[in-house]
Amino acid sequence: MNDELLAISARMVDAARAGDWEAVTRCEAERSPLISALSLAEPGVLATFRALLVHTEEVRALARQQREHLGEALGQHQQRHRALSAYLQAAID
Repeated sequence: MNDELLAISARMVDAARAGDWEAVTRCEAERSPLISALSLAEPGVLATFRALLVHTEEVRALARQQREHLGEALGQHQQRHRALSAYLQAAID
């Protein structure tokens, strides 16, 4: 189960790197119940948790970058909208 979990987690990171956030969501939906089912008594579980943490942190960092990029794009869109509105208002007056 650890190998399957790590494979899903790695696919999630790859999807985040590619900007495929729908795939990230699907991978997380697959991954979450497997994480919950892990037993602390399993051999190698600590190494699995460490790898999962690394994957999760990378996905979070990529998501943060994407959110910042979208925020900037929204700001630019709003600025263009205000300029266009001002131009149209000036044309009407």
